[in-house]
Amino acid sequence: MTLNELLVEWSYRTEKGYPDLGNPSDILILKDILTELKLPTDILNTLGEDNPKIEQEKPKEISIEDVISILDRIKDDKEALNKIRKYIINRPVESTFFSDLINQSNITDKTVDTSNAPKVMFDILSDNDDLQAYSNMVKPSFSELGQIGNLVDFFKGKSGISESSLIPIFAFSGKESGRGVGKGEVGMSLLFNDVKMASAGAGDLSWGNKSLEVKGSNARLGGRDRKFQNFYKSPLGELATEYDKSDAQLPSLIKNLSNEEGINKDQLLQAVISFEENSHPRGNAQKYFTLDILNNPIELRASFSKNLILNYSNVHNIEHFIWWNSSNKFGNYVSFTPQEADSLIDSGVIKINNVFIHQLDPSIVKP
Repeated sequence: MTLNELLVEWSYRTEKGYPDLGNPSDILILKDILTELKLPTDILNTLGEDNPKIEQEKPKEISIEDVISILDRIKDDKEALNKIRKYIINRPVESTFFSDLINQSNITDKTVDTSNAPKVMFDILSDNDDLQAYSNMVKPSFSELGQIGNLVDFFKGKSGISESSLIPIFAFSGKESGRGVGKGEVGMSLLFNDVKMASAGAGDLSWGNKSLEVKGSNARLGGRDRKFQNFYKSPLGELATEYDKSDAQLPSLIKNLSNEEGINKDQLLQAVISFEENSHPRGNAQKYFTLDILNNPIELRASFSKNLILNYSNVHNIEHFIWWNSSNKFGNYVSFTPQEADSLIDSGVIKINNVFIHQLDPSIVKP
């Protein structure tokens, strides 16, 4: 008889349908079974009526003195001592760190699919001895940033958190249900007192009651490789064919067309406006494109950029932008409303690549 068969037989014979080691009757039943099978019954001497059930020994409570008494064993192990030191310092912060991220920043283990965002943030701060500085900091509001500056410098001054932590915090990114969580989004949610990850609706982040859109280096205000379909059947495409122009870059194409002898400038302007009303219908092409800029590629590029930003803001209900450099000039930012974008483009503070027939939504190049 196997052990499993023995247990089945024992259960079958008991009154409750299962054995109870604290019940003398059940112990006697087991003894009878073992006797029938001519198996030793010595083990039963510790069970039954005369031998009450042995309670599991409770673990000994550990005191500070107990810990101190054994530290001498690792007095020469610097790595182990450092780990213990960090654990002791960080433990009070750890007890509330993760719940605060959920409640205050809306950063959870579901924020990105590719990693556990709260744990990554905790580990970055802990590994660089910045967890205490984070715990002690008075988190600033987003409006304290001002329009132009550097995120790393700003938070170093506000919190004392080191660059060794701030750079990977702002560089953190990932994917969430197919949506890209860009660099800077988690970092801003972590470090501002009034910014959190947007759970639904417009924008990457929620700043109070406003939608806040974060754009790092090479980000786009639209889709990658979005093309103008059937371009050569459009009014601008027909002019390009008529005057044998093959430029794919729009400012260059428009300038070259405007310099053609005999071309109707009013017709060209309407063709450009038609192109943009098709490409970026929520912008204002009538406002941004005028006769006096048709032969000026710099002004044309600026007009395409302004129209692109306005279109994107209206489509996605964006109330505020922060564009920041997440590559060579790490941390440099510009914070602005859609209404402020035109003047920032004119002054060269923000800049977008040229529009192409095959690339209607070019990437950001500044700050």
